[in-house]
Amino acid sequence: MRRFAVGLMFFAILGLGACGGCSDDPMDGACQAGETRNPISGDCEPGRIGTFRDMGADAISDLSEEPDVFYSPFLDATADVPEDERCLPDLDSDRDQLSNECECTLGTDPARADTDGDGVHDGGEDANKNCRYDVGIETDPRRADTDNDGLSDGAERTAGTDPLDVDSDDDEVNDGPEVASGCMDPLNADTDGDSLPDGLEDANGDGMLGTCPNRMYDPQCGGIESDPCETDTDGDGTDDNEEAQFLGCRPEDTANLVDPQFVESVAGDYKMALDTGITTGAVTALNAHAFNDAPNGYAGLVASLPKPAGATSAEALGAHVYARIAGAFGGTVQQSTGRRTQTHDGFAAVVSGIARLGTGLRADTVRNSVLGALSGGGVAHTTTGTFSNAGGTDPMLVVYQVVLRSGANYIVTAAAVPESAYLAAATATGFRVDDATGGTAVAQSGEMLTSECVSYRNDRRAKVDFIWILDGSGSMDEEMRQVRQFATTFGTILQNSNLDWRIGTVSSGCWDIAADPAITPGTKALYAPAGNSGPCPGSVTLPIIGTTMPPPYSNGRLCNNAFTTDPTVFRDCVDEVRRSTTLSEPSEHTMSIGAAAIDRALPRSDTNIAKLRPDAAVVLVVVTDEFDQIVENKMNWMDAGSGGSNDPSTSGSYNQAAVDAVVAPFINYFLMPDIGATMFGIYWIPGTQCNSAAEAAAGIHTVVGATGGTAGSVCQSDLTATLQDIATASAGIASGLRLRGVPVAPSINTKVGEVASGNIVDWTRSRQDGWDYDSTVNRVTFQGPNPPQTGDRVVIAYRRWEDSVQQCVNDTDCPREQKYRCESGQCI
Repeated sequence: MRRFAVGLMFFAILGLGACGGCSDDPMDGACQAGETRNPISGDCEPGRIGTFRDMGADAISDLSEEPDVFYSPFLDATADVPEDERCLPDLDSDRDQLSNECECTLGTDPARADTDGDGVHDGGEDANKNCRYDVGIETDPRRADTDNDGLSDGAERTAGTDPLDVDSDDDEVNDGPEVASGCMDPLNADTDGDSLPDGLEDANGDGMLGTCPNRMYDPQCGGIESDPCETDTDGDGTDDNEEAQFLGCRPEDTANLVDPQFVESVAGDYKMALDTGITTGAVTALNAHAFNDAPNGYAGLVASLPKPAGATSAEALGAHVYARIAGAFGGTVQQSTGRRTQTHDGFAAVVSGIARLGTGLRADTVRNSVLGALSGGGVAHTTTGTFSNAGGTDPMLVVYQVVLRSGANYIVTAAAVPESAYLAAATATGFRVDDATGGTAVAQSGEMLTSECVSYRNDRRAKVDFIWILDGSGSMDEEMRQVRQFATTFGTILQNSNLDWRIGTVSSGCWDIAADPAITPGTKALYAPAGNSGPCPGSVTLPIIGTTMPPPYSNGRLCNNAFTTDPTVFRDCVDEVRRSTTLSEPSEHTMSIGAAAIDRALPRSDTNIAKLRPDAAVVLVVVTDEFDQIVENKMNWMDAGSGGSNDPSTSGSYNQAAVDAVVAPFINYFLMPDIGATMFGIYWIPGTQCNSAAEAAAGIHTVVGATGGTAGSVCQSDLTATLQDIATASAGIASGLRLRGVPVAPSINTKVGEVASGNIVDWTRSRQDGWDYDSTVNRVTFQGPNPPQTGDRVVIAYRRWEDSVQQCVNDTDCPREQKYRCESGQCI
C-alpha cells in the first residue's frame, strides 16, 4: 500500500515512461526532456521540481505505480503545485485519483495525496468521486478521524473497524480505547466471552482496568470495573459473571421464564396476557372474555366494543366508560381519570382509571354489571370463582383502561376489586389488577412474545423535583388540611422508593407577570390577555392590604425561595400559601402558573436550592376546585351557576378542540426536552358529579392527560388514596429502570447483585418490600425500606411483545407521555 505525493518532474528525470493507458501523443508516446505526462489529460506538460530530493531510488520508483487507497510512510511529502494550477480540472498533481479542480471543491489539498494524514488517499475517501464529503457514506478526507473515536480512518481500515461508527461492536466502549488497550477486541462486544459486555466491565469506557498499571488487578485500583480481557478478574476462582458486583444478563436468565396464559379474540382483534391460575371464559355473543382471580379477590373483563359517537380520543373513551359505570352504580366517584399513554403497537390509551363504588358489593357481580352497561347486552360466560364481600363495608373499585383502535371498535379492560385489597401493599392484588389494566397486557390478535433481558448498575439515586401549585382560596380549606396532613406520608413513600426528592410550593397567583423581571419573554407570552383578561396581565391593588406590591408566592415564586426535603417545611408551606391567598386574593392560575414556576427554576443547577437539578424529573401537582383562569378567560367561561352554555361545570359539555388550542402552548412548554414535566391534579373532573367544588377543570384535565399524569377528584371526602396514587406514580416516573420493549408483567424476573454482601438475590415482587412494575413509564421500581444500594447490579429478564421495540430517528418520534428518548434508533 503506497501514498503518492507527486512532483511530476521525477518521471522525466529518472527516465520513467508515461503511465500505461495514457492518450495518444506525438513522438510515439514519449514526452520530451523536462516534461512529464499528465495522467488525467494524457498531455505532456512541463515538469516541476518536487520535494523528494532526499528519497532513495527505490522509493522514487514506486511513484510509477497506480495509487492505491493506502500509502507507505516514506511518501509523506507534497507536490510543488503553482498557484495557477491548483484548481485545474485536467490535472491531478498529487496522483490521489482526484483532479485538482475536484480537490478545490472538496476542500482538500491538491498538492498532498492524503490531506488529513490519516493513511488513506483523498481519492480513497471520496470513494464515489463526486467531489464532496457524503456524511454517513464516506470518510472525510479533511479529517483524520471521521467518527472521532480515537482511531484514524486508516487505522480503522487496518483494524477492520467501521470508520463511520465510534463503537463498531456496540459494546459501549469506543473503538479507539479498545485498540489502545492492547487486548480488547473492537469487533467483539464480549472480548473474554464471559457473557458480560465489554462496556459493562469497562464502566467508563477508557480501555483501562480502573487505574491499575499494566492491568494488574487490585481492588483499590480496580474500583467497580472488571477486566474485559479476563473471565476471572480477581483470580478468586469465580468468574466475573458470577460475582455480585459484575452481575449481568446470561442465557439462563431468559431460558427459564414462565409464559403467562392468554385470552384471545380474532374477531375482536385482541390478545391479553394474564397470570397463570386465573380462571377465564368467553362471553356469549360478544367479543369479550371474563376472568376471575378469586384468591386475590378481583374479577376482570376484556372486550372489543363499538366506539360511541364522538369518541375520537382515548380521554373521551375513558369518560364514556366512567359514565357507564356511574350510571350503573349510584354514588360513584371518580378517584382517578387514569394516565394517558401510547400502547406498544402505537394506539392512544388511558390506563389505570379508577371509579369508586359503594359498599356491600361483590367483585364478580360488579364485573358482570359493568360489562352489561358497556355492551348493552347479556354477559353470559363460564368463568368460575368464589367471591365474598356481599353486605360488607369495603367500597368496591373498578380499575379500567381503554385503547383507541383505528377501526370501528375500542378495547376496554376492567377489574372490580375491594378497595382494601387493592391498596394492601403486603398482597399481590394491587399489582395484579394494575397489570391487567395498565396498558401492557393487551396486544392485537396473533402477536407473539420474545425473550429480553436488561442489566443495570445502580450508580445513583434517581432525582425528582416536585412543584405543588395550591389554590388556597377560602373554598379549599378542607383540601389544604388534607394535603398538609399527608405531607409526612408523601415523604415516606418517596423515601422508600430510594428517590432523591425535593418539594417546592407555590400559590396559583398570577400578578402583573408582564412586568416580572424573573420571567423570560417567551414564557410571559403564554399569559397574553384575551377576553375577560383577569388580573394576571396587569397590575391590581390588593383588596385587603391596599397596595400594589405582588403577593408572596405568586408568579411561580417558591415558598421560602427554595425546594425542601423536609416534610415539615412542606406542611408549613401549605399553610403559608393558604395565608397568602387569603390576604391577597390572587387569581387562580392553578395549571398555567406551573410554566412560570419552572421558568424561574431554570437554568438547572446542582448548587442553587431555588433551581431544578440536572437530571431531575419534574412533577407538577395541582390542587384546586375551580377552572384555571387562563382557560376560563380564553374560553370566555362564566363562574359556576351563571348560566354560561359553554361552562362545563353547569352544562357538562364544551368545545374540546377549543380547549386543546388554549392549552397546547402550555403542553408544549411542559414537554420541552429540558423540562419533561408530568402534571398530576386533584380537581373536579369534567363529566362527573360534584357537590363540593365550584367549577370542573376542563383545561387542567387536558394538560394532565397530555403530560402522562393522572387526576383524582377533589369532590372526595378523603383524598388519601389519590395522594398515595400520585406519590407512587411519581416514584415510577423518576426512579424506575427502563425496560427494552414492552413486557407482559407476569413474566418479569428480577435479581440483584448486592455488592455489600457479595450475594446474588432473587427479588420478589412486592409493594411492601420488593420490586414493582409501572406500565405507564415502562419501568421496574423498588419499594420498601431496603431498595438496591449504590453500586448494586440489577438484572431484569422478561417476555415482551415481539413488535414492542419502537424505532426512531429523534426524540420526537417517541411517546412524549412516557418520557422516552431516542438512542441508537430505538425509543428507550
